Amino acid sequence: MTTDRLPPHPGHGPHHPTTDTPPRRPGSLRRTSSIDMLRPDGVDGELLLVGRARDLLTGPDGRATVVGEAAVHARVDYTGNFALSEIRTTPELAGVPDLLGASVSAGFRSRVGRALPGERAHATLTHLLLDDLPGAALVSGYAVGAGNERISKRDTGPFALQRADICAGWRSDGIMLTEIARTGTMPTVQGPVAPVLERDDDPWAWHDPGPLPAHGMRRRRRLDLIDGRPLALDVFYRDTHMGPDGEETVIHDYAVNGRIDPDTLEILALHAEPRTLPWTECPAAAAGAGRLVGRTVAGLRRWVRAELTGTSTCTHLNDALRSVEDVDTLAGTLAAATAADADN
Repeated sequence: MTTDRLPPHPGHGPHHPTTDTPPRRPGSLRRTSSIDMLRPDGVDGELLLVGRARDLLTGPDGRATVVGEAAVHARVDYTGNFALSEIRTTPELAGVPDLLGASVSAGFRSRVGRALPGERAHATLTHLLLDDLPGAALVSGYAVGAGNERISKRDTGPFALQRADICAGWRSDGIMLTEIARTGTMPTVQGPVAPVLERDDDPWAWHDPGPLPAHGMRRRRRLDLIDGRPLALDVFYRDTHMGPDGEETVIHDYAVNGRIDPDTLEILALHAEPRTLPWTECPAAAAGAGRLVGRTVAGLRRWVRAELTGTSTCTHLNDALRSVEDVDTLAGTLAAATAADADN
């Protein structure tokens, strides 16, 4: 197969993507989500965000039960301050139209909380997808660079939303910003080919995200919560890009593992492993996951955004860590299912 893939940038980060999905464990809850970042009118056109999510219980006997599903369809004016021109969700929710016209950028998550307070309070799948829109919209800029569109260092569009020293990859003396200063354009890193995550022996391992077209991007998440004392936590996070040759490559890939007290929901241990990242500076941020140890999962989204900032952190790892707050709800769902199985 012929390929138009770029050669690896000499300053690229680790290229060891996650190669599989672990088997579902008896007595576990698996939350999976995906957001596709599409540009049906070309790389300079509007951004279409299509999200899907599912909660799946696995009983003591290994039987799979879907306990929740959700979807989000959003259209974003990518060069017009990320303005949200279309938004609909499944299930339909009364507060969703209040999000129209909002910028899917700074302040959007707070607006979601005001428009849909119950979704945030109960850590629903719809909230997970809406909360992920800003990160997905931002990382979708990779497709613009990969589509050979020149991104000026003086750009007043979406890339201007990033700033020096916001994270490890954007540090002032790092590869990305020094190359922008030297060449006037955004460097594009070429990641490794994306291993298949679906399991041949388990059709329930993932929800079906559908096909990804050329120049499209996809964010996939998995959170496994496994019953026990302590609870075991296994989090997976990946961003990919589909090239014009039909080859999907990885941009960000993290694995996060931990243990949580089932009574207090205190984080007893948490470790992040950077498996694929764009630049050599990025992996140093993984140590920040340890700062969550000793905290309860409640309120983690707000705490991570406030406390994990600067060049010792990673925007994308922070997104993975923020999702651990959902354990506050998922642990109750898992405990109720475990108790019901014990009574039967």
